[in-house]
Amino acid sequence: MNAMDSIFLPRFTIGENAFDAFHDEMGRYGKKVAVIHGERAWKAAREYVVPALEKAGLTITTEWLYGHDATHENADKISNDPAVQEADMLLAVGGGKCIDTAKLAADHLGKPVFTAPSIASNCAPVTQISIMYHEDGSFCDIPRLKEVPVHCFINPKLVLAAPVKYLWAGIGDAMAKHVESSWSAKAGEKLSFGSEFGITAGQMCFYPMVKDAKKAMDDAKAGRNSEELENTILNIVVSPGVVSVSVHPNYNGGIAHALFYGLTKREHIEKKHLHGEVVSYGTLVNLMVDKDWDKLKLAYGVNKSIDLPVCLADLELEKDDKLEDVLEATMANQEMTHTPYPVTKEMIYQAIQDLEDYKG
Repeated sequence: MNAMDSIFLPRFTIGENAFDAFHDEMGRYGKKVAVIHGERAWKAAREYVVPALEKAGLTITTEWLYGHDATHENADKISNDPAVQEADMLLAVGGGKCIDTAKLAADHLGKPVFTAPSIASNCAPVTQISIMYHEDGSFCDIPRLKEVPVHCFINPKLVLAAPVKYLWAGIGDAMAKHVESSWSAKAGEKLSFGSEFGITAGQMCFYPMVKDAKKAMDDAKAGRNSEELENTILNIVVSPGVVSVSVHPNYNGGIAHALFYGLTKREHIEKKHLHGEVVSYGTLVNLMVDKDWDKLKLAYGVNKSIDLPVCLADLELEKDDKLEDVLEATMANQEMTHTPYPVTKEMIYQAIQDLEDYKG
C-alpha cells in the first residue's frame, strides 16, 4: 500500500448562467484575475466573461493571448509576465491548448487556475496534466501538475457559438477514454480504489454517447441547447477528466492516443485534422486489436452516424501506406508503456488493415 494517495476530483458549474458562479468560486482566492485566452475564443467569450467578472467584484490585470500552440515557451512567457504575476489567480478561456498552457503557467507560479472552455473538445478544463507540443507542432511531453483547476465554468452558449467541429471531435476523444482505460486494466491486476473508480466512471464517456451523440450534434448545428447537448458536453469535459485524475497513469492511455501521436508524424494530420477526430479512428483500431466486437460495433456506429473517421481515407492516407514512421512513433509513445498484453506494431498495422474491410 502507498503511504498516501490523493485524488483531486473536478469541480464544475454548467448552464447558461454558469459565470454567475465567479463570485463564490473565484472570490475566495482574491480580487485580481489574469485572463489567458485564445484569439477566437476571446472574441466569442469576452462579452460574457468581462461583465461576469465585474459583477463578481474581480479586476482583470491582463487579457493575455496565450499564443497558437501549447508549448513550454508560451507557458514560460505567461508566467514571466508581471501583470500575470500580479494576479491572485488565472482564468483560462479557450480550447484545450490554451487551457493546458495556462494550467502549466499557473503551476509554475503556484497560483490557482480556473477554466472556462470555449469549446467542448476534451477534458483539459478539469485535468491535472498539460499536453505540450514542440513549436513545430509535434508532440513534446505531458507534465503532471500539482493540482487540478480549482473550478470549471461551462456555458453552453460558448459551445454553440464555436464551430460544431470541435464538439464533433470532442465526442471522439471522450469515447476513447473509456476504451483505453478499461483495455489497459484488462490483464486483471489488482486495482487501487482510484483506478477502479475512474475506470468505472469512464463508462459515462462511451455509452451515453451511443445514445446522445447524434442528437447533440444535430442540436449544435441548429444552435439549440438541449439536455442531450449538455449531457454530451459534460461527458466530453468532465467524465474523461474524472478518469484522468483518478486512475493510475498505467490506465490513462492506450493505442487510440498513441496512434494519434504517431500520426502527427504526418504534417497534414496536425494541420488539417482535429485531435479527437484522429483519436476516434485510433479507438476503432484499439478495439480491433483487442477483438472487442461489441464495443467496436457501437463505436463504429457512432463514428458513421456523425461522420467521424472509420478508415485511412478519412484521414487522407492510402490503404497501401506501410505507416512505418507512424507505427514507430506509436510504439515509442508513453501511452504504450502499460498494455494488458504484448502489443507490436505489426498487430496495430494488421488491425488498421482489418478496419479497412470492416462494415460494422
